[in-house]
Amino acid sequence: MSNHVHYTADPDAISYWSRVHRNLGWMGNTEAEQRERQQKLHDVVVGIAGCGGIGGATAERLVRMGVRNLKLADPDKFDASNINRQFGAEVDTIGGNKAEVTAEKIYQLTRDVNIEVFPQGISKNSADEFVAGCDYVLDKIELYEVAARYALHRAFRRSDRCRFMLLTPVFGHRAFVFKWTRDSMTAEEYFGVPEDATMNEANVRKLVSRFIPEMPDYPSRDMLDKWFIYDRVCPIFAGTPPVAQGLLASRLGLAITGLDQLPGAKQLPVTPGYSMFDALVWEAKTVEGRWW
Repeated sequence: MSNHVHYTADPDAISYWSRVHRNLGWMGNTEAEQRERQQKLHDVVVGIAGCGGIGGATAERLVRMGVRNLKLADPDKFDASNINRQFGAEVDTIGGNKAEVTAEKIYQLTRDVNIEVFPQGISKNSADEFVAGCDYVLDKIELYEVAARYALHRAFRRSDRCRFMLLTPVFGHRAFVFKWTRDSMTAEEYFGVPEDATMNEANVRKLVSRFIPEMPDYPSRDMLDKWFIYDRVCPIFAGTPPVAQGLLASRLGLAITGLDQLPGAKQLPVTPGYSMFDALVWEAKTVEGRWW
């Protein structure tokens, strides 16, 4: 069992509908339809495994959107290098657990949210408990943490409730979106690196190649190899995580409310397909099926 921290909602219906009022204009053609869709955001349970550059900020955005039930997991602590991009990272929170700090900050936004915190992160012992009760899960686990990622995905496949999982890594000025369903390629098949394998150069290269289907042209491959392969540090341009956060929160909100089923809405491909937006070349694209 995980060492949990719980934040319990202090619900106030009048306050809730006042704070989400601006959402409603885009939610339907009648007031009843608008409230019905907003109620889905009110009731949904979202798990976010990883509260770093995208996960923590997405948790905040979901609460502002009207989501009232979250599960947050992260065993890591904030350090100075996180301040360039991570929600909750500041001088006064250095050394604090990312999931606990994120939960405290987003709870104080509205005080009408229920948050279950897993400060020990995801493991084979905690993954099922974390996924239990979730309608959607966001995989924001650190790139090189293979065992934790596989444990999360296996728990998802065992869940009868969770509809799908999303993973949105950023590299350079590119945000990628991967979607996992029970019928899609599994994470183990997609990444192709055994969870107990030694992280030698060959395995790290394979892992990175699956996270980055289209490697940016700049900077040089030698420089990127130094970061990703030899130093095993993922460089993050601070302007890009908010791009992924916006794409992630928007697409998840569309799925929760059913707006993604409107005529003309484009569906996300499932893994091994992916979607990508590049702010440098101003290109958005989707790729279906195996790309390698």
